[in-house]
Amino acid sequence: MKRPLEKYAQKRKFTKTPEPGPKVVTRTGPLLFIVQKHAARRLHYDFRLELDGVLKSWAVPKGPSLQPGEKRLAVEVEDHPFDYASFEGVIPEKEYGAGNVIVWDCGVYSPDEGSEYSFGDREEAEERLRRELANGKLSIFLRGEKLKGSFALVRTTTDKQWLLIKHKDRFVGPDTLLAQNTSVLSGATLDEIAAVAARERFSAGLLAPAGPAESLPRNLSPMLAESGDEDPMTQADWSYEPKLDGYRVLAYIDNGEVFLQSRRGIDLTPMFPEVVEDLQRQCIDTMLLDGEIVALDGDGRPSFHALQNRAQRKSTKELTAARRENPVIFLCFDLLHFAGMNLRGATYEERRRYLTQCLLPSAHVQLIHTSDNAEQMYGASLASGFEGIVAKRRDSVYQPGKRAATWVKYKSTRTGDFVVGGYTEGRGGRGKLGALLLGYYKNKQLHYVGHSGSGFTDQSIKQFLALASTLETKESPFVGKPPLNAPATWLTPDLVAEIQFDAWTPDGHLRSPVFLRLRDDIEAKEVRSGPDSKPAKTKAAKTPANDIERVVQQLDNKSQQLELVLDNWKLRLTNLDREYWPGDKSGKTPPITKREYLRYLARVSPFMLPHLRDRPLTMIRMPEGIDGERFFQKHWEQAKPEFVETVSVFSEHKEGRHEYVMGNNLPTLLWLGQIGTLEFHIWHSRAKVAADSKSKSTDYDSSIEAMESSVLNYPDYLVFDIDPYIYSGKEAKGAEPELNKKGFAVGKRVAFWINDLLKEMSLTARVKTSGKTGLHVFVPIERTVTFDEARHICEMVGRHVMQAHPKEVTMEWAVVKRTGKIFIDYNMNVRGKTLNVAYSPRGVPGAPISMPLTWEELEAAEPGHFTLRNVLDRLEKAGDRWHDVLSIKQNLAKVFGSKR
Repeated sequence: MKRPLEKYAQKRKFTKTPEPGPKVVTRTGPLLFIVQKHAARRLHYDFRLELDGVLKSWAVPKGPSLQPGEKRLAVEVEDHPFDYASFEGVIPEKEYGAGNVIVWDCGVYSPDEGSEYSFGDREEAEERLRRELANGKLSIFLRGEKLKGSFALVRTTTDKQWLLIKHKDRFVGPDTLLAQNTSVLSGATLDEIAAVAARERFSAGLLAPAGPAESLPRNLSPMLAESGDEDPMTQADWSYEPKLDGYRVLAYIDNGEVFLQSRRGIDLTPMFPEVVEDLQRQCIDTMLLDGEIVALDGDGRPSFHALQNRAQRKSTKELTAARRENPVIFLCFDLLHFAGMNLRGATYEERRRYLTQCLLPSAHVQLIHTSDNAEQMYGASLASGFEGIVAKRRDSVYQPGKRAATWVKYKSTRTGDFVVGGYTEGRGGRGKLGALLLGYYKNKQLHYVGHSGSGFTDQSIKQFLALASTLETKESPFVGKPPLNAPATWLTPDLVAEIQFDAWTPDGHLRSPVFLRLRDDIEAKEVRSGPDSKPAKTKAAKTPANDIERVVQQLDNKSQQLELVLDNWKLRLTNLDREYWPGDKSGKTPPITKREYLRYLARVSPFMLPHLRDRPLTMIRMPEGIDGERFFQKHWEQAKPEFVETVSVFSEHKEGRHEYVMGNNLPTLLWLGQIGTLEFHIWHSRAKVAADSKSKSTDYDSSIEAMESSVLNYPDYLVFDIDPYIYSGKEAKGAEPELNKKGFAVGKRVAFWINDLLKEMSLTARVKTSGKTGLHVFVPIERTVTFDEARHICEMVGRHVMQAHPKEVTMEWAVVKRTGKIFIDYNMNVRGKTLNVAYSPRGVPGAPISMPLTWEELEAAEPGHFTLRNVLDRLEKAGDRWHDVLSIKQNLAKVFGSKR
């Protein structure tokens, strides 16, 4: 009888490959699944399931899919050792499977036939899986970062060939899955993994939840954060989360029963039935989550006031209305127990991975976002209406009920929580509120810190007096006698108020205290916010972090007319609710207004402006929106704001000087949006001399000869414009091809052929979607060749590709001769020719974006995947794929030698 890993060992020389040796392990806890992306002779995805101490393995050439019913071939290969689960790196040339490997996804899995799960019972799970494997049909439920939900593995008539199929459930999704091309461990792509700094390899046993066995604990208290005394700054080994303005909640899931426990141990379960319902669908026996329940106001921002209003509704009828009027979300930031395992001793970094894998997001249960950049997270949190951020050490363990220095909160204002020991009478005598008498506990005694009589609303006064009427007492609860300026009503010190204040006075009192709200989620005896503590020292309330956020904040004004004002510029905006892109006919997708478009331009500006800067711009303007008049505008001859920079260029067609706008700064970008510029088309050369430019002349406008000798005649790129002329059949007679999947798929194939040829020439290329039907391949170069020379090089490359693939590629100028093929337009390498800039929208329905991609992302890309409404989220998660496009310039003289 063969040993389980004999085939694996026979195929490898472990003195030459970094892959782990053939070792069978014995483990406890849920079973692991792993997907490794592997650039061997052919790119494929290795799908592996832990069973009986090894990894059962299948090679999936096209990768998994979230499309229900999509059948992906999965070829069964030899079993791999469990330790292979965390392997990523480079298998050397001439070795079996030579190529780069990353851990594309990982998590836990269970058989799920009949919606019965065995996450917490390994023995039962393996027994079920052995039986299903022998029968040639596995039904499994995956909990990974990228793959979630139910899948089937079905053997075909050929022993080694199976099909991997996504079952129809709430986790189905668009076919953009494979565009997520980074490792879930290192964050590297396949191309980057070889250069990742040497580090200790992850333990395969820690890839998914692992911890000592325990019964589901009861009545834990949440871990608390200390207050930061400075503005937050990015530090190594820390992660950052938004600080939420809601109810801190521990959510217990126990065999279908859900219990929501507040920070004070109060049962909140009846208040939030929609959260309970979603938690009941987590498909797990036992689970314990830590997070915060927030309520959203009418603008979709978190509001503690809305949450308190929601908490007052108790009857079934009131709760039904509340679910509609004040929706709540449970935002989870920690996983403390899963499937019979105690995870509190794992590090924050590990618990975060486990939470990302194991949580099944839904409408009312979501995973909180994290970042490694404190300043960006702080600015984004304030702009989104959150209180600030919480910093957490990645190596910290969870300490229930303790306030630890490994968690630090930074709030947007200086606030503190104080015990209410009484109140003074206001005008009208007893029963009228003058000011709250505030204190904090030190050595079990309540110390007076001042009184607050401002910040109240009629509703908050009414709420406070109703609560206070049940707490009246004859004796002052404070140690010592507080100074009073009016008769006082003393209270049993059970109420806690959040107070905003400027500073502590030398005698330990609050300076300029303002009432914010009552806190029913904090126990009075926990309050230690005295002058010896360190509340956060921060900026003014909700101050945006930079010009972009200040612009976005001003655009939140609902007025149709608005003057944007910043330190050194002003811009008048009009018709802000004009529809630039109409919504769809079903009404499910709302229109994109000028206001939303300007928000997009502001937020995308850090990514878009580097590609616009110093380049003559051709505007495609649609002042009434995409259904109105549209026109090209190259030259600007009217009055313009002072912040708009221009360049004067000699035109060989119109003989004379003409002024072009350049998109050099944020206010110019917003001004262009205000006047209806919905597409930004730019030259491929820049009006700026730098070290890489052969020409040092900036005389662009005295004559055609001067222009041809200037730096503007030397492009930054070789450009290949790939246009599919494969028709959908729905076009009007004589019209250009409209977007269709077949045409775009063949266009991608041609882009890969061009890239392969360029690689053989030792040239690195970048790619982006055009935003419509095509693709743009750019080769960043030093500015040492003219446009004529660049065009000649691109024509040579294009003709080589066409000769190799004559059935798919054409370079014919007659449109009728292009039908059914992909047109490579090398004539874009002409001075004055333009293409739309990276991140520019297009003036067609759906507001698609010209999106920079990696070559790996292109595999699964469709132009409809990238729109004005989703591109910012992609940038936040994946970053700017063209951030270095102007710094990786290549010297063509070295490539072509003496041929130039």
